[in-house]
Amino acid sequence: MGGRTLALNPPRATATLRAYRGLSRALAPWLLGWLWWRGRREPGYRERLGERLGHLPIDPGRFGGLWLHAASVGEVQAARPLIEALLRDWPAHALTVTTQTPTGAAALRAAWGDRIAHRFAPLDTPGAVRRFLDRLQPQALVLVERELWPQWLFECAERALPVLLANARLSEASARSYSRWPGLMRHAWPRLDVAAADGASAERLRALGVPPQRLALTGNLKFDAAPPAQAQALPPELRSRRLVVAGSTHEGDEAAWLDAWRGLRERHPDALLVLVPRHPQRFDAVAAELRRRGLAFARRSAGDTVVAQTSVLLADTMGELMHWYRHASLCFVGGTLAPVGGHNPLEPMALGQAFLFGPHTTNAPTLFADAQAAGAGLAVHDAATLERAVDEALRDPAAWAARGAAARGLIDAHRGAAQRTQAHLRARLGDVDGSALGPVRVTAQGGDTLWHDPRRVDATDAAHLFEAEAPAERLATGSGRGQARLVQHQGQGLVLRHYRRGGLMARLSEDRFLREPAHRSRAMREFALLRLLRSWRLPVPEAALARHRSHGLVYSADIAVGLIPGSRNLVQRLQSARPTPADWAALGRAIRALHDRQVFHADLNAHNLLLDAPGRAWVVDFDKCAVRPGDAWKADNLARLHRSLRKEATRVHPYHWDEADWTHLTTAYERPDDTLP
Repeated sequence: MGGRTLALNPPRATATLRAYRGLSRALAPWLLGWLWWRGRREPGYRERLGERLGHLPIDPGRFGGLWLHAASVGEVQAARPLIEALLRDWPAHALTVTTQTPTGAAALRAAWGDRIAHRFAPLDTPGAVRRFLDRLQPQALVLVERELWPQWLFECAERALPVLLANARLSEASARSYSRWPGLMRHAWPRLDVAAADGASAERLRALGVPPQRLALTGNLKFDAAPPAQAQALPPELRSRRLVVAGSTHEGDEAAWLDAWRGLRERHPDALLVLVPRHPQRFDAVAAELRRRGLAFARRSAGDTVVAQTSVLLADTMGELMHWYRHASLCFVGGTLAPVGGHNPLEPMALGQAFLFGPHTTNAPTLFADAQAAGAGLAVHDAATLERAVDEALRDPAAWAARGAAARGLIDAHRGAAQRTQAHLRARLGDVDGSALGPVRVTAQGGDTLWHDPRRVDATDAAHLFEAEAPAERLATGSGRGQARLVQHQGQGLVLRHYRRGGLMARLSEDRFLREPAHRSRAMREFALLRLLRSWRLPVPEAALARHRSHGLVYSADIAVGLIPGSRNLVQRLQSARPTPADWAALGRAIRALHDRQVFHADLNAHNLLLDAPGRAWVVDFDKCAVRPGDAWKADNLARLHRSLRKEATRVHPYHWDEADWTHLTTAYERPDDTLP
């Protein structure tokens, strides 16, 4: 049927996961306090703390889109080629990126400005994650590299949201940790889709329980990262100096470099060490260390001029690492002499630059090993071996340039990971029409909140459309308890439905519901669901307008959807003539299409199934419906429809129903591809 089949049962929380939840709840206030404390030096940590608890601003235009999580700067950089690929399929407003650090947020803004929305990721507590998902309502989550949060994955499984781990990397030590606590992620592994950066990580994830059919070796996204298109020229005082760039450094990296640099400076007086610390909160500490060692240095942030006596340039600004790598005579990748695990060696390699690195490469051991084997990377172990390697490279620039050519060749040989990852995501999500996720306008006036699709409803008319008088007509729009009516708006038919209670509750209140936030009200939930289903190209009407009207402690609700021209509901059709086997088959395929997408219809009956003039089947009236995991409810859905057809036979005359026709529907449902016309 062209969609994903998420037939796994709803997840069950193990004792380990329940203990983890309790611990995460207990630690949440301390984590928030730590963020506030860290904000003393990095004010970004104090921004939008409510988002950490899932309190997002409501933007229905983002509902049904993608949630991509990249923890910090490194993950944002890795995700850049994938995000660019996704933007070819998805409108920018339908992509929301979360980070955990403000530096990650800054990297996102530097690359895309306000084009892509940023939110801070929620803490991994049940309440925070539920609020986050309720307020964002994505149709899938894409995690970058290693961001496997147990409660995130549990809540996604409860909502049948697919999760893709892109550029997946998993070390042997991390795999052992997961194996020691198998109950923590037991719910996650069978449901997780993986686009692995390397074969070793893929095998470790498979051993933990990721099904082979959900696992693809797509390669490292960082190979696809394009360097800045335009190079900023160096100022005149730097053009005569040979720049030795130590990028993304930590304290241990800087200590080795400064130990080695005094001797290197004596042998190569035209060399200038450019230190680019990884974290901005350390800029002042690095400057203090340079001052303590008596090294003549300039600070980039202060606009200091580099003179002949300057030994070190402290590049204490954000977003300029690639600029320095581009102009370097020699590069070093930080976090490798310090026991951090190594940062991204593909940054210099993408510019055709070879690099030095230390022994600590656990963050990407395969990548560093491949670079060394190709001649693009050269390993050092301490200040002494670093000094010898730099001295040799500066004495023989032609040999070092040959290593740079090897770096470029390695990059070219491994490109294409973004396209392979995107293809894997497409295969798991099925056919998605991003154009169906158009912008949504929100209007709040008095007690009314309105959402409308500006392509269907003019903003000036939205507030008054539900008040317009229209002649009562019998419409093929579902039962609606007789409350559906047709209006013409800008040359198109819109079906307006006022939500009313049924059963015993209707005796207490005909059309009032207990107060809740607008985005969780009946009309808005149906509006959002219809947009999602339309993006999956399912046979449902277009959502045009929804209204939530507050009445103190209660509210009323209305929705307007596009008219399906020339359609009649199944009861009307059965009254006029017996549907053909092809009609029944079309209905069976339509229901199967919804079920393949895990769409539960709360009131699947003969009034809510339509047939149009060309014989296409449609499903309408999605009040209280949802996407849900599992399979057991699907048979109950069909049984409800069967009861509805039999019930109408006792109420409506004439009624051309034959029990044998049910077989045509169920055969098409069970074998949809075999019954296509």
